[in-house]
Amino acid sequence: MKKFMVTFCFLIAILMSPPAHAQEWWQKWDNYPKVPRITAKEVKQLMLANEKIVFVYAGYEVDQVVCGSYYIPYTIVPPNSDGSTVNFKIPKDYWVMCY
Repeated sequence: MKKFMVTFCFLIAILMSPPAHAQEWWQKWDNYPKVPRITAKEVKQLMLANEKIVFVYAGYEVDQVVCGSYYIPYTIVPPNSDGSTVNFKIPKDYWVMCY
C-alpha cells in the first residue's frame, strides 16, 4: 500500500506540474550580441559630413542622455520583451547609433 501511495503521489505531481514552455522568438536573442561598433571619432566625422543620424539609448533610466536621442527602456526590447510597445519609425537612410 505504501508503494501505491508513493507512486500515486509521484504521478499526481508530474501531472500537476506546468508544461515545459518553449521560448518565444525574442527570448532566444543574445543579451550581448556581436554587432559592428563605431568610435566616437567616427561618429563625429559622420556628423561633420552632415549624415542623417538617430541616437537611441536603450538602457537603465538615467537623468542625462545625448540631446535629442530616443530613449527605449531595456525592459521592453529583446531579449527581455518582444518590442511591440516601441512605436517610432526610423527612415532607412539614417544611421542608428545605439548606446
